[in-house]
Amino acid sequence: IKQLHFAEPAMPKSKRAKIVHLTRVKKKGREKGDKLIEEVRDLVDEFSHIYLYQVENMRNSAFKDLRILWPHSRFIFGRNKLMMVALGVDEEDEYRTGLAQLAKGITGTCGLLFTNRESKEVRKYFAEFREPQYARTGCIATKKFVIKPGLLPGLPVSMEPQLRKKGLPVRIQKGKLELVTETVVCKEGTNLTPEQCSILEMFEVKMVDFRINILGCYTDEKYVSFQSKSAGDRKSNGMDQEEC
Repeated sequence: IKQLHFAEPAMPKSKRAKIVHLTRVKKKGREKGDKLIEEVRDLVDEFSHIYLYQVENMRNSAFKDLRILWPHSRFIFGRNKLMMVALGVDEEDEYRTGLAQLAKGITGTCGLLFTNRESKEVRKYFAEFREPQYARTGCIATKKFVIKPGLLPGLPVSMEPQLRKKGLPVRIQKGKLELVTETVVCKEGTNLTPEQCSILEMFEVKMVDFRINILGCYTDEKYVSFQSKSAGDRKSNGMDQEEC
């Protein structure tokens, strides 16, 4: 058995008239920033619930499909500082009462979901939602993957040099690619290298899930966080925490 070795790699009164200074947001194109702030505030006025969510294993194609599945709602993702400015980061700046608490939670790969769907429905849906994806460099292998010796159907012989370069002991046998010895591509719990990720994709092995974690909800001028405050607390997507 060959082991591949890789290096670790009722809407209250609006505050719309308030002046927002975009000098606090270092983004290209002030006009584009103004447009996003205006869009976020329009959505605040339009929808009854705002959910703060975090993305795991972001993939543009998967996120596009999710938008199609939720045509009744709006997802805003990325440009965290502009979203925070739109909502307001303190009581003096917040667009509506309580939004500053929501804005303070915007960090990392976060976004805002604007919808009229109730908390129980939203949290149940995303607790169960996952779309398998190919792993990228640095991801943790979720299982051991071994390629057995023999012919490699579906892979053209022209790939022999490429596969050898990635560490696979292959040869051309009667016009077809053949793996000479059993090869361990990766082991569970290890960080995946670029070569390993490429091999896994060649063999159509998906090791990660595109997921949306609901972190909190804003409605009726109140923000409720679903995040655990200690190791002993319930998980953030649990259905028995306080609803909003």
